[in-house]
Amino acid sequence: MARQVQTAIWIKQGNHSCQLQNAEQKLLNLCDAVDDSKPSWKIPLKNCIKLNSGDADIQKLPPKPQRLLVYTESLNNIGISQEKFILDTNFWKDQVHHYWRLMNISNTQIRNVMDMNAYWGGFAVALNMFPVWMMNVVPICMNNTLSAIYSRGLIGAFHDWCEPFSAYPRTYDLIHADHLLSHYKDKREGCLLEDIMLEMDCVLRPQGFIIIRDDASIFSRIKGLAPKFLWDVKSYMLEDKQKKMEYVLICRKIFWAIV
Repeated sequence: MARQVQTAIWIKQGNHSCQLQNAEQKLLNLCDAVDDSKPSWKIPLKNCIKLNSGDADIQKLPPKPQRLLVYTESLNNIGISQEKFILDTNFWKDQVHHYWRLMNISNTQIRNVMDMNAYWGGFAVALNMFPVWMMNVVPICMNNTLSAIYSRGLIGAFHDWCEPFSAYPRTYDLIHADHLLSHYKDKREGCLLEDIMLEMDCVLRPQGFIIIRDDASIFSRIKGLAPKFLWDVKSYMLEDKQKKMEYVLICRKIFWAIV
């Protein structure tokens, strides 16, 4: 015998008139506007709701992939000029071309990619031409650029790389770390380079790649530690954003062999 169940369907309105009316009647609390600029990292939940004043602007943005290349108000709010935005987009497009050439792989060998220091998502935008799933990570100890990543239609999250990263249910074929490790150098007591490298190794698949751009002092330590993780490390020279040559490490995780 069939049983009947009650179903409630809630439709979220396109404006905030209902929430504002309930707030006036003291039926709910509104969050402080200053909370919009704070990273939601280890912040206790509050008994309030957030009204996004930028909803109207977001609705005017074009769909992907056109949205990836649009200069938004979120970028302006975090101090990124349109000129800097264009230069960053073109820079990472060129770097991705160099990366694939140096790794000597086909366009379909990389499926899941993580940018450990995503800034405002330029590296992810450059990978839009490939069939990849992209995770952008904004380190909690750096500038809060997550709003700009979301405005470009990208996926992102805050994280502290001194702590484990929950990669379930996927691991990664490519991890990108642009001037991340030197930032954590002596940043926190008890947070060692070895710990961050171990976390990178945990979320990386066998035969996966790690691309590291950083200071020369960091490279010497990585090369010394890499054999312990069974990473095959090669160094190359590529241009940075100031058109100066800098070292780039491309590491590959090899299979463990029982002998």
